[in-house]
Amino acid sequence: MKLMCKCGNIEDLKIDNEIVNFEIRNCEDGTIALVCKKCSEVVFITFKNK
Repeated sequence: MKLMCKCGNIEDLKIDNEIVNFEIRNCEDGTIALVCKKCSEVVFITFKNK
């Protein structure tokens, strides 16, 4: 799976690769924020516990 920012920054999301183009921030509520290092655009990912 790939994460693409509107500025053209692309990150290939794989289990064994380190994320280098985005900064990961934990929101402490089941959500993480991925912040683009080029343009500071934020992508929120919410995890649901089953």
